Amino acid sequence: MATPIRRLLFIVGSRRPEFYESLRRTFRGDDTVQVVLDRRRAERRASRRAGGRTAARDQRVAERRDHLEIEWQIRARGYAVVGIPGSRPLAPARRAR
Repeated sequence: MATPIRRLLFIVGSRRPEFYESLRRTFRGDDTVQVVLDRRRAERRASRRAGGRTAARDQRVAERRDHLEIEWQIRARGYAVVGIPGSRPLAPARRAR
């Protein structure tokens, strides 16, 4: 079952500051929408170390794949929209006996 989207995140490319400001004005006061300006200048590269892959490096590779669509949207349109799923409801606290 799909997790419902609870929030939207707009990531606006640094070459579109006027669009960024417009979105911020439009969604001011809306707690379900966040607008951020992409300020990255260049991709960070992890230092290469001798030895096998670590769990942290494997996670970075997986995250990189997940972010390719976002990167494509920013390059093609100047912005990306990301749905942020809501967290699962917490189980009710057990009463002390």
